[in-house]
Amino acid sequence: MRRWLLLLVLAVAGGPARAADDGGPATVLALARLDSVAVAVPGRLAGVAWLGPDTLAVLVVAPEADGASPVTRLVLQDRRGHVLRSEDVTGVADRGLAWDGACLWAAGDADGGVSRLLRLDPARLTVVASYPTAGHRPAAVCHDGRFVWLVDRDSGRLERFDPSLLEITRSTAAPAFSPAGLAWDGRHLWLTDAGTGRLYRLSGSRRAWSGTVAAADFGYRGRAVHLTHDGRDLWFAPEDGRWLVRARIS
Repeated sequence: MRRWLLLLVLAVAGGPARAADDGGPATVLALARLDSVAVAVPGRLAGVAWLGPDTLAVLVVAPEADGASPVTRLVLQDRRGHVLRSEDVTGVADRGLAWDGACLWAAGDADGGVSRLLRLDPARLTVVASYPTAGHRPAAVCHDGRFVWLVDRDSGRLERFDPSLLEITRSTAAPAFSPAGLAWDGRHLWLTDAGTGRLYRLSGSRRAWSGTVAAADFGYRGRAVHLTHDGRDLWFAPEDGRWLVRARIS
């Protein structure tokens, strides 16, 4: 009798290990903050990417003095916060940042407001190629060793760009409606969402939603949070923050 009552309670409650988001997978992940790196240039963060163990690329949108139009800068810095290189990329690149081992990737708008995926030379910090995107406004990009992945905040979709074909070859719905950050850890994609404030894990060849970080460990509702991976750990930074935080997820 007691066993039957317990099963009934679990059925009504939806099971013992549901994720906080309705309809999501049962796996709830824990996140521990380890240490942090200061962002060298003040302003709104628009993208971050590790280029090596001691080189960080940061895309920062900063207002000019006396109310002038914002200026977007692509900055290379070290872990101590020393600026190695800074380039004005206003009107070219202003969203997302990823490193493929040879080039940087970002997103921007061409004339007429058409969104483009951009490939940049890391030595000169200039655009060497641009490609059309399937969405309305890509918010983040990452590279998984073969493909470039984009999340579109307006459409709520995850897009896969194939650099060998120079086109989008897959499109799927993101776990939530306002995706803002994206990173690849060698096995999984990680995605943040500004609407829910959560951090999601996407697994397998289909990049299916497989886990969610507990709300008590990661909650940034209403704020875009950018992601990057250094080959060992995941790092995150809210767009209005000045610190990139290293995290361990279990």
